[in-house]
Amino acid sequence: MILFYWILGASLLSSLISLVGRSVAFLGEAKFRHYIQYAISLAVGVLLGVVFLDVLPEALEMSGEPRGVLLWVLGGFVFFFILERLLLVYHCHEGQCPVHVFGYLSLLGDAIHNFIDGIIIALAFFVDIKLGILTALAVVLHEIPQEMSDFLVLLHAGFSRARAMFYNFLIALTAVLGAVLTYIFSDAIQGFIAPALAIVAGNFLYIAAVDLVPELHEAEHSRKKTAVLTQFLFIVFGILIIWFAGLFLEPN
Repeated sequence: MILFYWILGASLLSSLISLVGRSVAFLGEAKFRHYIQYAISLAVGVLLGVVFLDVLPEALEMSGEPRGVLLWVLGGFVFFFILERLLLVYHCHEGQCPVHVFGYLSLLGDAIHNFIDGIIIALAFFVDIKLGILTALAVVLHEIPQEMSDFLVLLHAGFSRARAMFYNFLIALTAVLGAVLTYIFSDAIQGFIAPALAIVAGNFLYIAAVDLVPELHEAEHSRKKTAVLTQFLFIVFGILIIWFAGLFLEPN
């Protein structure tokens, strides 16, 4: 039962991060566009750290078949590419469909994304508490820039600030749903934990390489040497967070 509370708490925390989107209103869109690159850089470092320092080594140790694990990682990467492309194909572009339709379709994509995050968090806790905490940390940190961007999308789609925050939080709760359902059906997936972790690694690699890093290239003043150095330092800092957190959480 303690494991359930860990999973529930971590998934609920990832949902509460949706409220961070409201901070865009205080920053203003111009400042948000400038500072978001540093949050993204940190998220990239954390995701890479979790993949190569924790999730992938755990999957390799549990499986004992490196080639099979790496194939699952590759499969996970390709799967999330296809999933994201399908969401984009059926996603109205701003100005091509009614204002609120654009916003609601954005919420639908976010719901699927958060539901998968909940599954990922639960799977990590099935292995051990340490991996669960580190994975939840990676999910939370990459959700911060995501939720802030989602909040802006809803504002541009014609939602009021209060309504945008309400819908953003409501959709974020699908992470809790994904985590709880994974816990309920845990007996059915126990033999699939190692491949599932490899798929999680593929997912995190996809988010870092395809979703986040291109944002850094397009960020304001991203070509300046100081911006490149700052982004690099935040990425390294993210990796170090996972490194030291792993040492701290390592059972004695």
